[in-house]
Amino acid sequence: MSPTIPQQDKNVNFAPHVVLLGAGASIAAFRDWGSLGPPLPSMQDLIDCLELREEIEGHGHKATDLNFEDFYDDLASSDANGDLREFIERRTYEYFSAMKLPPTPTIYDYLILSLREKDIIATFNWDPFLLQAYMRNEVVSMTRRPRIAFLHGNVLVGSCAKDRVAGVVGHACIKCGNPFMPSQLLYPVKQKDYTTDEFIKGEWDALRWHLKHGYYLTVFGYSAPKTDVEARKLMLEVWQENKSLELCEVDVVDVKSDEEVEEAWREFFYSHHYGITNSIWDSYLFKHPRRSCDAFASATLMLDPWRNNPFPRFNTLSELHSWVEPLIAEEAAYEESGETFSGKPIWPNIEP
Repeated sequence: MSPTIPQQDKNVNFAPHVVLLGAGASIAAFRDWGSLGPPLPSMQDLIDCLELREEIEGHGHKATDLNFEDFYDDLASSDANGDLREFIERRTYEYFSAMKLPPTPTIYDYLILSLREKDIIATFNWDPFLLQAYMRNEVVSMTRRPRIAFLHGNVLVGSCAKDRVAGVVGHACIKCGNPFMPSQLLYPVKQKDYTTDEFIKGEWDALRWHLKHGYYLTVFGYSAPKTDVEARKLMLEVWQENKSLELCEVDVVDVKSDEEVEEAWREFFYSHHYGITNSIWDSYLFKHPRRSCDAFASATLMLDPWRNNPFPRFNTLSELHSWVEPLIAEEAAYEESGETFSGKPIWPNIEP
């Protein structure tokens, strides 16, 4: 394979940074801000967090040591217990819809502000945290935020089928004025359908384009479980078509052992071009916010590594916004007059 060097000009790299989020990302964010509010479930403890055990046992099923993914797949594959399946889906939607971010900065706020409009965050999560963070950080810049894609639907995201426009549930389509209809939530079944629903298909199309042209991939809290066989296939086939693959880097943020992570993501790694960490704060993305692809290209293609410019931890969103503003101003200056990215920390006093 002969790689195509990503287009770069004056320390600016135009290739996307792709971030994949799984349940582990929301759990990490939730724990980071102090675990206030109702517990955020993983698939392993979803039955008890959503108080489904009594209803399941009332329908004649043994709930002890029950694997929710396998159980729901069995329900969806048969015509039996339609009322139980409807109850589970309604309860899930209501539970996740009630969740809200705290007023203080969270991992998701830093994540939104760590990326530019060329980048994408694709999430498998139903919770509303990512979109809530996206909306409340528009005060910094409405146009310089990453694309976000909801691969399994989301409790806060709706769409207008007529005009093929997506938006926040409770808001209206800007074209026809009709309220957005809630997006379909894709539940853990082995044979997921990512093409029939126009909204879901559009989200996957966006992710696949960015993977095909991406330069850096960060996987945060997503383990590609056995029920996501189709998802893995859709991502891997375009990632392997990436003409810059020999130059690309993959970071996996996960609490599992390095051996488990390597086994799960081996197909996505090119040679030794990957890193594993158990904290998003130690990721390349958070060490070079808004400059991850630029800094990585400078280090690997130009042999000119940049000093880290890690996020400080702030107590208020306004402090975080103030810290990011010089980086956004630098981006605007490049677009307006061709000024180069400096490659230096904006706030050198915080460099450890």
